[in-house]
Amino acid sequence: MLISEELLLLIGDPNGRWRVASDAVPLALAGGLLAELAARERVTVDDRGRIAVISTASVGDDVLDEALATFAKKAGKKPKDALGAAAKGLGDRLYARLAAAGVVAIEDRGFLRSKRFPVLDPARRDHAYADAAAVLLGRANPDPRTGTLLGLLVAVDAVAAVFDPQELGMSKGDLKRRAKELTSGDWAAGAAGKAVRDAQAAVMAAVITAVVATTVSTS
Repeated sequence: MLISEELLLLIGDPNGRWRVASDAVPLALAGGLLAELAARERVTVDDRGRIAVISTASVGDDVLDEALATFAKKAGKKPKDALGAAAKGLGDRLYARLAAAGVVAIEDRGFLRSKRFPVLDPARRDHAYADAAAVLLGRANPDPRTGTLLGLLVAVDAVAAVFDPQELGMSKGDLKRRAKELTSGDWAAGAAGKAVRDAQAAVMAAVITAVVATTVSTS
């Protein structure tokens, strides 16, 4: 399962409604693909903070291959200027994949009413939740998957909505600070790990900028 698919499962409640209302979620989904491609040594974020392509060889996954082609066209751009193109229609494609795998259902609620995606296989979500919670509790170290996932949740301000602070024995503020500290730390070793971390940091910055812009425009 892709990191971006896990993100969708975590921000959705069992009835398929998002726990957060953020226009930046699609950008975060695209950011998950960028980080995943960095882990597979297809793209990276260079010292100037711009997207650089290492290889355009197929990953063997339709969604990742499509994202790779999009990022290749945006090579030399900052992630904030490339994520929008990769985000177009991405949520629907990821939900369609999850539905095909029997993880969620797709409920069309009619004209001008949003769709819902109730979870059919909670074990998939529970696995992602448990892994991320273990990192937050200090029982496991973040790796490229959990580090990126937590970083994306931080970026869309969803950590306290996804994880119950009381259940984890923290206040809401402490939980947010813990997640932010973990995702800003040096949690991925090696060249590929650094590429993932750099990509995730660039994505977080881009998504947070989008959140701030949306907040200002609607206030």
